[in-house]
Amino acid sequence: MTQRTQIKRHRRAGFTLMEMLVVVAIIVALAGIGGFLILPQLGQSQKDAAAAQVRGPLTQACQTYFIRNQQWPPTLQVLLQPDAHKQVYIDRQEALLDPWGKAYQYDMNGPNNNGTKPDIWTVHADGTIIGNWSTMTQTPR
Repeated sequence: MTQRTQIKRHRRAGFTLMEMLVVVAIIVALAGIGGFLILPQLGQSQKDAAAAQVRGPLTQACQTYFIRNQQWPPTLQVLLQPDAHKQVYIDRQEALLDPWGKAYQYDMNGPNNNGTKPDIWTVHADGTIIGNWSTMTQTPR
């Protein structure tokens, strides 16, 4: 009988620390690149949401108020209260806040809309004025 030495083969049961660190480094790098590309889009989407809000529901609520009451609402807060016709034009307070949590500004005389409808606007942190008028007729505030 020949005597053979038994060679024990050890099977790896997991990953080494170096392999785990490489995988974590790759994930962090991909997340950093993704964040770098996605975060600027978040700011633009907030501007787009503000523009949609002032040109859509807020302006429409003011126009409906005008049709029913023959005058523009004195403030946006009035749109939350039932009028003489028991009509509520905006159903929640949050609709009067821009995506950054500030109240929309309002001028019932509408100088930027040539007096045809009230001006509703907000100002982004970068100084961009987002209003319910065309940007060509914008006056500084």
